[in-house]
Amino acid sequence: MLMTDNIKDTKKDKDVLFEVKNIVKKYPGVEALKGVSMNIYENDIIGFAGENGAGKSTLLKIISGVEKPTSGQMFFGGKPYNPGNFREANIIGVSMVFQEQNLVPHLSVYENLFLSHEEKFQKAGFLSKRNMIERATQYMKNFNLDVDPKKEIIKYSFHERQMLEIIRAFVVADMYNIKTPLILLDEPTAGLPEKERELLLQKIKSFSGSATFIFVSHRLSELMSACNRIVVLKDGIRVGEVDPKTSVEKDIHPLMVGRELSGDTYRVREQLQVDENKKVVLQVKNLTAKNEYNSVDFEIKKGEILGIGGLLGSGKKEIGEILFGIGNFQEGSIEINGNPLHKTNMRKIKKMKVGYVPAERKEHGIINFMEVSKNLSLPSIRELTGKINFINGKEENKLVKNGIEKFRIKARASDECYSLSGGNQQKIVLAKWMMKDLDILILDNPTRGIDVGAKEEIYGFLREAAKNNLAIVLITDDLLELIGLSNKIIIMKDGNIASVFDAGKDKKPTERELVQHMV
Repeated sequence: MLMTDNIKDTKKDKDVLFEVKNIVKKYPGVEALKGVSMNIYENDIIGFAGENGAGKSTLLKIISGVEKPTSGQMFFGGKPYNPGNFREANIIGVSMVFQEQNLVPHLSVYENLFLSHEEKFQKAGFLSKRNMIERATQYMKNFNLDVDPKKEIIKYSFHERQMLEIIRAFVVADMYNIKTPLILLDEPTAGLPEKERELLLQKIKSFSGSATFIFVSHRLSELMSACNRIVVLKDGIRVGEVDPKTSVEKDIHPLMVGRELSGDTYRVREQLQVDENKKVVLQVKNLTAKNEYNSVDFEIKKGEILGIGGLLGSGKKEIGEILFGIGNFQEGSIEINGNPLHKTNMRKIKKMKVGYVPAERKEHGIINFMEVSKNLSLPSIRELTGKINFINGKEENKLVKNGIEKFRIKARASDECYSLSGGNQQKIVLAKWMMKDLDILILDNPTRGIDVGAKEEIYGFLREAAKNNLAIVLITDDLLELIGLSNKIIIMKDGNIASVFDAGKDKKPTERELVQHMV
């Protein structure tokens, strides 16, 4: 059941906890929100869906006190709500779990949990670390998380840190005795393995009896299973609302992208049969690195998409890194266009027309405070530099303009990357490599944190690149993506190749078949 903006809210049996009225947010040259209004009820789980750049994260930042609206009003519990900053919002009853982790690596778990709220554990001017540790230990038990509160955050894995980030939102609400806190979750499941993802969704549902959630996710299936209702944003406007009880995922797609998505999301019909006579551009022989992978062998031809799957710790991520010269290996060799490499050398590999898109865009994919133009042109500096060591500005501008247009990046060349949505940042990471003259492109979870419309576009770009003889190594946690895009699939387990599947367009393996070799 779809509802337009003009249809009134119907939850008369619940009190309105939070109200958004005509919120507008303008940045230089961009109107991110254009008069958004909605009611959020007590014990509600409301999902926000929309393409990258639709305004979801901007709205969350305004509600959380991180940013101020240009105009409009907000109300919490019927009272005007206008926090001066994020901490003030916390004390009032609004907490946020950010898409990118907001933890201090070298502080302990308990110090991170209670950071900036230490006064709650002070007595006679002294801080009781013992009480802090005891409280933190109890929270770990409540969330079934096997974490030592006294250890530094940096010693835990990405998904454990993400769970701690989420727990902290509950901790803050509990410390200030908020009857019904509003907890904002911006892509909380990104990067979490399936088991932890399911645990988090269960926790959200169980805690909705005493809290209200706004849940942003690009996984529409998560929104459909966890939320009471889903608000859809497009280009800064609330374009509609979906009731998960009476709707299916495909009802959301046209609201998000303004068109129906293709039934062939992965463009399988466009997948080409790789000619056996085509040139082998990458060959890996007996590749071994202690505690990471062992005796790995494979090859990839021009125009082939080789998928690599496996669980966390299987070695697939490390294989992708070593192919770009990151890390070290003790045995074996990497051969690129017939040229063997017995030692890692990133500079040499880049010169051999190899590109790499890492999984963590904020840490390794972009330079946050650099302009879009510089991020896009950075890998092409050598080609853009003339004989007198000056960058050809005209050619750089041409490259940047083409990248922004082709990849539908919603930004100006002069915008700094930190101000963009996660999806537009990811498009920049992809575009800066795909605009180069490459023979091999290594992709590590290239569509993580990207909406369904943008994913379909990216898949189209990859198919086109393969037709033009680009060899692609696709490392992904998304099994459907792995199956749909690949010509051949390697499954890693405990650092070894557990199985190899032919994934021709007429003989795709099933998810179950792949999983059987992963666990």
